[in-house]
Amino acid sequence: MKFFKLCAASLFLLFAPLLSFAEFYSSSYYGWNLDLPEGFVLKEASDDGLSFYLEHEFMKVRAAIKMFGADLYERSDLAMEDTLNKIGADGEIDGFLWNGRHASVAQYSFQLPGNPTAQAGWGISVTTEQKPVHLVVLCYADKNVADDCQQFILSAVDSLCVGKKDFRLPGPITSYAFNSGDSQNVKIKIDGKELYASIPSQAQESGRFVIDREFSVLTLYAKQKQWKEAWQRYYRLVFREAYSRLDGASQAIYAALSVDALTKNPQNPNLEICKKLLAWVQDFSYQREQDASDLNDLASVLQNKGSDCDSRALLLCVLMEHYGVKTELFVSGVYSHALFGVDLPYPGARIMVDGTNYLLCETTAPVDMGLVAKEQSETKNWISVDLP
Repeated sequence: MKFFKLCAASLFLLFAPLLSFAEFYSSSYYGWNLDLPEGFVLKEASDDGLSFYLEHEFMKVRAAIKMFGADLYERSDLAMEDTLNKIGADGEIDGFLWNGRHASVAQYSFQLPGNPTAQAGWGISVTTEQKPVHLVVLCYADKNVADDCQQFILSAVDSLCVGKKDFRLPGPITSYAFNSGDSQNVKIKIDGKELYASIPSQAQESGRFVIDREFSVLTLYAKQKQWKEAWQRYYRLVFREAYSRLDGASQAIYAALSVDALTKNPQNPNLEICKKLLAWVQDFSYQREQDASDLNDLASVLQNKGSDCDSRALLLCVLMEHYGVKTELFVSGVYSHALFGVDLPYPGARIMVDGTNYLLCETTAPVDMGLVAKEQSETKNWISVDLP
């Protein structure tokens, strides 16, 4: 990981609208988005709409967002270097490729004017795509608690997107930490067929890194008013990290199933593929993770290396979204369970979310699509998780 140690309502401002919707801070003009942990509050904004300062409600964590003209610096690392120099920060900056674009990551410490407590944190700089500017995001905390806040800070910085494709690609911190580019072939047995699929060699490690980090953030909200939103964000970020890691697997599975599915149902082969995928995961060996997060990484689930309801449902979401089918994850603290939701025509239990009536599927019992246990049928006890 190079020289860094990584631990496993709207406001419209001049020139650059910063939109705040519970979980997200974004600029529709410049095309960037931050899926921050719940509880950040905008405290200051520059008159030109190019600088923003946020503070968290109950964590001693702050965030600063700054945009510079694309012609002001030749590279993003120079924008980061100049930003850190202006606040008198000491630290290290390293450049890397993030989703095909040059970006820079920084770990730093500095002293705020009038504040005797030193600050320490992490940052990312990158050029936006929609309206090119050098975007610098800094997230930091009092230095004496920065180590305790590190997972929270990394989660905030890693939630950055600067292009539409980023919503289904690993964030900048995860990409920086796991960027070997090597791949491996894994064996999958599905619908009586054995096939080999290519996945990144670091897919399991990367997935575990994000799950453990995001679970440590999630636990902070157990007694907070934003607990439900924090739960939704947790699964959203796990899905985001895993989606592109399973590109090769999704293609191999589709190639193995699509011919039979098209023959059986020419009008809707995706329905037949979904049936086969559901039966496949229902036959997985049931195993809950023994660590605190209780969720296995999806690369391991794909290989039937232990899974339970939410990891299986997330895997199905990833695969069916690859095939162009809308999905939704449903979780319930009341039932301690998760269901897979899919937008396909088939009889059975459904839950409506934002105009889409999702068919519910049980992933841990060998039952047909649309069948849900009677004692778990109260829709108000299910929380929907919109996936990016």
